[in-house]
Parts: sequence; structure tokens; C-alpha cells
Amino acid sequence: MTDNVHENCGVAAVHIPDGSKFQGMAPNFLYKLLMNLQGRGQLSAGITTYNPLRPRLLETHRDLGLVTEVFKESNPDEQLKIFKSLAGNTGIGHTRYATCGADDRDNAQPLERTHGRRWKWFSFCFNGNIANYSDLKKPLVEKADYHIMFDNDTEIMMHYLSRELQAKSRPDMKEVFSSLAKKFDGAFNIAFINARGTLIVLRDPIGFRPMCYGHYEDVLLVSSESNALANFGVTDIKYLQPGEVLQVLEGKIAIKQLVPSKKQARCMFEWVYFSNVASHFDGKSVYLARTKLGEELAKLETLPINTNEYVVVPVPDSAKPAGDAYAYALGLPSREGLIRNRFAGRTFIEGRSREDKVRNKFTVQKNIIEGKKVLLVDDSIVRGTTTRNIVKYLKEVGKAKEVHIRVSCPPIVAPCFYGIDMSTITELFAPRFKIDPKKPIEKTVLDRMAKELGADSLIYQTIPGLARSISFPQEKLCMACLNTDYPTKQGNLLYGTALKNAMNGQKGRTYEKDKDKGSC
Repeated sequence: MTDNVHENCGVAAVHIPDGSKFQGMAPNFLYKLLMNLQGRGQLSAGITTYNPLRPRLLETHRDLGLVTEVFKESNPDEQLKIFKSLAGNTGIGHTRYATCGADDRDNAQPLERTHGRRWKWFSFCFNGNIANYSDLKKPLVEKADYHIMFDNDTEIMMHYLSRELQAKSRPDMKEVFSSLAKKFDGAFNIAFINARGTLIVLRDPIGFRPMCYGHYEDVLLVSSESNALANFGVTDIKYLQPGEVLQVLEGKIAIKQLVPSKKQARCMFEWVYFSNVASHFDGKSVYLARTKLGEELAKLETLPINTNEYVVVPVPDSAKPAGDAYAYALGLPSREGLIRNRFAGRTFIEGRSREDKVRNKFTVQKNIIEGKKVLLVDDSIVRGTTTRNIVKYLKEVGKAKEVHIRVSCPPIVAPCFYGIDMSTITELFAPRFKIDPKKPIEKTVLDRMAKELGADSLIYQTIPGLARSISFPQEKLCMACLNTDYPTKQGNLLYGTALKNAMNGQKGRTYEKDKDKGSC
């Protein structure tokens, strides 16, 4: 993906049983899990662990920066000191990119709330976005005299958790989270730990985001993505299903259906771009989905392809499987005409000064593309800004004769309110051309779009081709940004607000412009 789109976090959890040879090593396991989830968030990272042998039963270390920066990889003595302070057998971890809230340490997760009673002292983190954030916030402020410090959905979730735990006697944690799941509208994979050592991992009933678990010897590992478990050597990886909860209570692990999953809508972008290419989401390979997207894209090709004039150049890194498969299907060479600077990070996730970062992200291989007709394969076009810059770069610096854009994802015509930072219509490229997602795009419209991007032609993936590639039926995928079919009530309300904002020329995130119906 060449546009700066943000997905907001990765979640991890660990439980080491009593008597294990890995006693006290929860932070070590969590650190490695978070390293493998770094692509899901590069703004901040954090870990909370439980240890009944220390005065602070819950200990949290969190800060801004990459996982290696937060946990002092470059300073072994400092890192050892941090790990010693976090020593414990149960813990949770988080990497973050913000879809709302300030980019400061106060918004880093896990978020800990202390209390004298152990079941009321807890820490939690989550992956997703609460679409009815403002509806939840309103009664807290107006009726319960709450002061909201950070004005984001994580803080609101903390308050609702606290209210569920305010009883005089210790509640059933499954009932607590069942009640919360019924109140929240949106995407929310939650990891929770309290000062009794109880661990809870919940996947929302819609199932927007992935969550999996498995064992490394006798250690329970939980992660947003399967690649983090596979890199431990875990082979029997299981997937927490929509509405399921994993609970560790007094050392016993149980997995149960917490709330019914009446409708499932897995985010298609996890396969298209966000998830690590080595991951599986509910058993479906990300790599294979991307290669099939390339094969489907090749079926749509209309140019008179030949090996003398044409060369395929995938945009690194996430478009490479699709680009290679597209090239193979057409009998064309796939070349690294764009080399990514590995030290520039994933531009989409870093947040600020988009144009400056793009300039440093790629190097053009002039000897590969000079005088060629370049078939530029990308996984998606969101805003179009960096796509336009790359086309210009290939032509002006690489001396490409022509550049034809091929996109493995259908046009993005609507905002996302479930954890991807593209919440307004006006920021998106495709809606400017009045595309009807239920109909094929006319060639005249595609020609106008290509011209706007400085390209010689443009072809998009189709929605049926996307579903075939992922190998899930369309009705079990969230494609709201492609077809405006939002899987929750609040998503539809926010889309109505986004349409009004676009008509009135309002900018900024939809849920920031409509505080009565917004989310963070």
C-alpha cells in the first residue's frame, strides 16, 4: 500500500503454569510476541504482568516508540532491569497506532487502573474501534459526573469496566465481559488482567480482527496474528472465534462462547494489507489470498501484453505476492523496480509528514524500468497521494515509457469506523468519481482516474474476485469501505454523518465532527 492508512494495534497475552521451567518469564515471551506484531502499530508499546510475590501485584511498563525502543534492546542492562521489574507468570502486551487520541505516553497501552480490592485493580488493552464511543461517553459525563481526560474509546472502556466491577462481592468475569460486549458497537479484541491473576481475552461477536492462541511447551501464548506464534515453533494454532472468550482463572484455561455471533464480518483489509504475509486469519492464509488476488487481477487485463515492452513492478512489500502472481499468470517478468528503504519503516503506520516519508521510502531501479511499459501492482489506493508520487517518480527518475496501475483491492468508496484511520469521504480518492460499487466501473471513468494519478491506465480488482481470493463468502467479510454495507448499526449512522460532512465540506475524522454519534 502506498497510501498512509493506519490500523491501530496488536494484542498479546501469556500464561505460564506453576512449576514450569519458564517461571517468571512472561515479559520475555510478551516481548517476542510484540516484536512480531510490530507491523500493526509503531507508535507505542507496553506490557503488564501479574506477580503475587511483589507489592505491586500488577506492574506496567509502556512508552512511545518501537518495541525495541520501549524495552531498551540497545541497552542490555536497562532491558534486564525492566524485565526483572515485570517478572511474572501472566501478562498482556500491546503495540499501538492511534485512530484517535493524542500521540503521547498517556495513551499508550495497556491501561492500568489501581484499586485496593484485587478484582477491581486491572489492566487491559485492545485492538479495534468503538463506533458508539460518544453514546457511551454521554451518560458518564452528564449523569455520573465523570471527568474524561483523554477523550478516546480506551478511556471510556476503562470506565465501563470499572462500573461492571463496582459490586461489593467479586463478580463472574464472564458475566462482566458479556455485559460489556452487549454495550459496545464496533471492533474490540480485548486482553484483560486483574490483580488476582485472572486473564481474559475476548474477540468481539462480529469478528472484525484476528485473534489466535496456542502452546509453546506448557506456556499459553495469545496473539493478534498467527505468525507471532509460528515464530515460537507453535504448530497447533487455534483461532478464537467471534464472540468467544479465553479465560485463565486460578491456573485453569477455559474457552467459551461469551455472546452469540449473529453476524460475522472479518475485515478484508487484514488479508489485503494489514496482517503479516506469513499469518493466517481464521485459518485462511494471508500469502495465498494475496497471490490469488494477483491471479484474479490478471484475468481483468486488457492490454496487448508482451515480454519485450512490459515489466511488472509490485509496490513493496505487501503487494509483492499479488504482483508476482499477476506477472506469472500473464507470462511476464516481475522485477523489483522499486526498492524499499528498510529503515524508513512502514509509512502507512507512522502518522505524520506523509509526503516527506514517501520520498525516502523507495529507490527506483532505472536500469530495470527505463523505456519500459510498467505494470505497477499495488494492493490498494486510499487517498491517491503517494500513488501519484510513485507514478511521477517512475516516469521522471526511472524514465518509464508508460505506467499502468493495477490494484488488487476494489475501489475504496467509503470510510471505516472499525479501526482503520480513514473515517471521512473527502479524504478518499475513489468517491470523487461517483463510483457505484454495485456496477462495473466504466472505462471512461477509469481513464479519468488514471489521468488524475498521472498513469496511462488503471484496473481495479472486483469485489467477487476479492471474496474468491480470501476464500470466505462475501456475507462473512466486512467490505463496508468497498460497498457501504456496514455490519453494525452505529457504522451505518456514522456513514450518514460522513455523507453530510462531505456535502458541507467539513474535514477531520467523522467521529470528531459528530461527538453525539462518533467514536474513537
